[in-house]
Amino acid sequence: MAKIYSNIELSLDNQGEIWSASNGATKRTLVVINKINKQPGLMFRAKLGTLDKGNHSFIFINEDKGDDNRILGLFLNSSYAYQVLDGKELFTNYSSGGYGNSCSQFGIYEVGTLLEVNTYKNRNTPSYYRMTDNGWVDVPVHEVNPSEIEEV
Repeated sequence: MAKIYSNIELSLDNQGEIWSASNGATKRTLVVINKINKQPGLMFRAKLGTLDKGNHSFIFINEDKGDDNRILGLFLNSSYAYQVLDGKELFTNYSSGGYGNSCSQFGIYEVGTLLEVNTYKNRNTPSYYRMTDNGWVDVPVHEVNPSEIEEV
C-alpha cells in the first residue's frame, strides 16, 4: 500500500465523508471519502482514488492489498487556494467563489512537490509547504527561492 501523508489530521476511524469544502451552493463540492478503518492521523497506508462527477470532485481513501511503495501527499485547503511551484501534481480540483479570493482546493502530490498557499486577497506573504518522505513540512519564505535575495 502507498504511504499517504495529509496536511491535516483526518478522522480515519469514521467511514464515509470525512472532509468537504464548497464555495457556494452552486459551486463545485470537494469531498474526501474514507473507506478504511485506521487511527486518526497525518499518515496512513491506503490506495487513493479520484472521481469528477457533475459538480463534485472526490478523493477516495481505499483499502489496498497491492504492493504500491509510493509516498504521496494529500493536501486539503478550504481557504484561498494554492499553486504548485515545483514537483508533480497527480490530481487536483477547486471550488472558487465568495469573498475576496476564496477558493477551496485539494489534490494528490508526489514527494518533492512545493506548494504556495495564498492568503486573503494576497495581502500577506503566502505559506509554503513541501512534500517530503516524512510528510508535509513548512518551508520558510526565504528558503523558497534564494536566488531572489539581493546582495548589498
